[in-house]
Amino acid sequence: MIRRKEINMRRSNSNNAAAFLLPYALCTFGLQAVIGFTASFQTEFYNKAFAAIDSRIITRCAIILAAAKLISCLLDPVIGMQMDRSAGKGRSLFFWLRGSVAPLAILTVLLFIRLPFERFGGKPLMYAYITFSAVLWNIAMSCTEIPLQSMISYLSETRKDGKRLTFLTNIMKTIGLGAPPILVTVIMLVTDRIRGEGGTSETGYYLINVLTVTAIGLLLSLPMLTRDRQSDRNASVERQSTVSLRQMIDVIRSNKYILIVFFINVLGFARDLSNVIMLQANGALVGKITLFGRTMDTTTSATWIPFVFGNVTSVIALFAVPAINKKLKEKKTYLLFSGAFFIFSVAAWLFYILQPEGSPFRSGNGAMHMLMVMSGIGSFLMGANEFIPLAMTADIASFEEQKTTQSNPSVPYAVLTMSIKIGVALGVILGLLLVGRSGYNQVVYETGAVTIKMQNSIMFAFMLIPGISALLSAVPVLFYDLNEPAETRREPIAAQ
Repeated sequence: MIRRKEINMRRSNSNNAAAFLLPYALCTFGLQAVIGFTASFQTEFYNKAFAAIDSRIITRCAIILAAAKLISCLLDPVIGMQMDRSAGKGRSLFFWLRGSVAPLAILTVLLFIRLPFERFGGKPLMYAYITFSAVLWNIAMSCTEIPLQSMISYLSETRKDGKRLTFLTNIMKTIGLGAPPILVTVIMLVTDRIRGEGGTSETGYYLINVLTVTAIGLLLSLPMLTRDRQSDRNASVERQSTVSLRQMIDVIRSNKYILIVFFINVLGFARDLSNVIMLQANGALVGKITLFGRTMDTTTSATWIPFVFGNVTSVIALFAVPAINKKLKEKKTYLLFSGAFFIFSVAAWLFYILQPEGSPFRSGNGAMHMLMVMSGIGSFLMGANEFIPLAMTADIASFEEQKTTQSNPSVPYAVLTMSIKIGVALGVILGLLLVGRSGYNQVVYETGAVTIKMQNSIMFAFMLIPGISALLSAVPVLFYDLNEPAETRREPIAAQ
């Protein structure tokens, strides 16, 4: 009875599905920009703000941030169950989205406020504050992302509607996550124009940046957050869709195909490692550059430069990978891209470590151009890692629906989300640990004490580890043999 009522409500809203495309896209972009800013600059801020208190802050923050992400991952089922319980009280996905955006925005700003721990509390209080705020922020992020992602199925009566929303979501998430470095550079240039160069402290830049990016994110989210109350009722969460952590573990153990997707994301944890390394160690690999006739620093005003090609090719991959996948199918497409990326990463790493001291590829504009090319090619080849697990999950949900005659994609998609979060946590902790292990930090950069050994260690983490991770993630794909009719493949599942 609950299922029939929920289906009828969705069908009554089908004529308005297209009206949600633009608000949903803007909201996704805005919130992902806020999340991407935090993911990109949180550790860099701690390094610059507190390195004088503890020179090993990068390594220790890596452990703290990874632990915060894992805690968030484990709490996702609890958050989902709470949403289900509140459905009977007339609450909805829109209610949860509205209620979580403001706390996420406030916590994001608080993360980038420098407190004078050198005057009181010292290292113990500093790390207690970093831990507590990181855990709260990750929980707030989950409370925002879960209802936003779940809306795909509740705003789509047909597979065509769901396909449009999913495709649009992937594009806006990719652009939103890649936008912060570029936004930050523009904001800093405008700030210097208004206040004059040298008129703003480094921590002041971070505060201005986070306030501006957060404000942009909130403004872009308003069209979605101000949907009418009828949308609230039509997007109510179904009580039966609850997915507990125990359910996910049972499904992972018993379902071969979901297990494959889980291991693809966990073994492919280093897909975002290059971006983490680049943001934290631009000073070691590039340093200062000359652009438009002026000297710029890739640790401050030019953090976006090495990302340019990578952001562009990531978007290109969103279109290229599905087109290639139509001909080769999931297994061959993933193996092709993963193998190509591994070969490229080995070649790039060998090229770099063979460069002597004083090589134009060791610092400055030459190093910047080299990293832009590496990032551009690598981001394109990693595109399959973003698309294929999602396509496989859609196939698995469709396959299960055919077997059971019931549409219940929540479990495979919950496993997909959990595996992605575990992979991201592993990537963050390994990336920051390797940067810390190399001996690099802001003090080393400012004193000009960067060595070739330090650079080679960072390049190992930047290029070779992601390549090895991509190759390892291809191993479970060898066992993917799900045979499904072509017309039902790679489409989001919605109750019919």
